[in-house]
Amino acid sequence: MAQFIRLTAEEQTYAFPWTDHAIATPHTRKVRDSPRTVLERVVASAFSDRPVYVLFSGGRDSSAVLALAIREARRLGADDPVPVIIRHRNAPRSEEREWQELVLDHLAVSSPRVVNFHGEQSLLSEAATESLRQHGLLWPPALHLHRAIYRTLEPGTILTGEGGDLIIEGRRITPLADALRQGRLRTSLRAARQLMRETKVRSQLAERLTEASPWLTPQARRHLYSAVDSPPEPLRWNRSLKSDTSTRPAVLARSNFESVVRAHGHIPLNPLENAEFVRSLEHAGGMFGLGSRTQMMRYLFHDLLPDAVLSRTSKAAFNETRWLELEHSFARDWRGEGIDHDLIDAEALRHAWLSPMPSPLAAVHLHAAWLDKNNVPVVSDVA
Repeated sequence: MAQFIRLTAEEQTYAFPWTDHAIATPHTRKVRDSPRTVLERVVASAFSDRPVYVLFSGGRDSSAVLALAIREARRLGADDPVPVIIRHRNAPRSEEREWQELVLDHLAVSSPRVVNFHGEQSLLSEAATESLRQHGLLWPPALHLHRAIYRTLEPGTILTGEGGDLIIEGRRITPLADALRQGRLRTSLRAARQLMRETKVRSQLAERLTEASPWLTPQARRHLYSAVDSPPEPLRWNRSLKSDTSTRPAVLARSNFESVVRAHGHIPLNPLENAEFVRSLEHAGGMFGLGSRTQMMRYLFHDLLPDAVLSRTSKAAFNETRWLELEHSFARDWRGEGIDHDLIDAEALRHAWLSPMPSPLAAVHLHAAWLDKNNVPVVSDVA
């Protein structure tokens, strides 16, 4: 039976896990190895008698995990991992073929598994609604779309680059640290003054949530502003990393992703989210950190991938694969099921669902409405 961490009723209204419900994080042993050594050990653990797959988009994080997995497989004399590439028809913003081919050529990989989709990963696709019936409401909602991938694979170990954009990243202190390293005194002073100002300002999470949720009623907005009160990001780089990876959104995303993978008969392995790896980064980075995202990618993977991949700044977008005619038809026919009408304006939410670029928060409400309309409990009896 899959074990999920659920949104509270209050969080469901705001489509985001913002409450301060404490979630225990695992204790890791004392750091003795470099971050790269830890990653190599974690990735090597994937190779046994089961197939190994790497969900490979062509982005920096999945490219790094694929490169490391191939190196470890060849070092161990194991079969190469299978890169699993998803390509979406009529979704040009999701297209990463050029980057994928650059990485595959560099790594001498000739036989990736390419899965072509045309609507199979929309929010109310057959795969998504089957998952909703089995598991109920999940956060993040895109987890329901993974069924379309996992059911095409024989049971194995699935590696991903999940968490990389949170963990391998500069933090609040990075501009000051860079200026100090480069001896830019005036820039250092400006950065230090800015940091001092930021310590006096509370988090803008409530503002960001309301901006991304134009369907919230005035009552809901007032409640959100009075309830959400997060402190600023810690100044020290290592403490900031530890804080970010132990927040409720980070823990829900990590835990629920792993539970969905297991529910489909696979073993999940997200090396960049590994607790020992994160702890080794904290140790290596100390107070001032390891630089920007690109600098960290070079620090970790400079010998594995072309610098064009390590330093790229573009990203694919998948909204046009999520919101198709099924979702628009549901929105047009919807009669307001599954929401609290005191806190959510149904017509404003419908308008968001039908807009060209719906907010990611809208997907939670779409799934909740579908569950209610189809008499499926939010927390499934079989989940």
